[in-house]
Amino acid sequence: MRNHTTTAVRADIGRTPQLCQDALIEMLKELFAGKLFCGQEGRKALKIYKQDLPIPQSDDADVDTDKAEAPYIVVRMTGGQIEDDDSPQTVDFSLIVCAYDTGLDREGWQDVANIKEDIIQRVCKAPYFGGAFTVLKPITWALQEDDTHPYYFGACTLTCTAPAMTQDEQLKEYL
Repeated sequence: MRNHTTTAVRADIGRTPQLCQDALIEMLKELFAGKLFCGQEGRKALKIYKQDLPIPQSDDADVDTDKAEAPYIVVRMTGGQIEDDDSPQTVDFSLIVCAYDTGLDREGWQDVANIKEDIIQRVCKAPYFGGAFTVLKPITWALQEDDTHPYYFGACTLTCTAPAMTQDEQLKEYL
């Protein structure tokens, strides 16, 4: 497990949005450790990816086998802003959730809803993570409306604070 504070100090780069993303992924891995969800060939551990799914290295024949990615969360950084010199940076994330269920009862959506709810409860109960980051409200979420059986999707949108670069104090004296 990576210590993000130590990484930032060693790299002398501050706590950047990328470190916020890494810390968010670490928090999600801890949250879902030991939990199993619908996937190809039965229930399995949730995979968590940074920014995108890996590029497929196999053919379409593996889509319904355990080699496929589902269940997963993709933690995608989508934007951010620094409002002024005295505000923290805000970083926007979209957490894309996927489960896979071939059952005739179409229950894969329930795993997506449960994963989404675990995330929301965690960040509402303890919005701080990674030693330097905070989840802000509002927190939004959605479940898919289209039929993509046997894949089921949902998403959570989070806005997090990360320390922003501050203006040079000597420069402020001249202004």
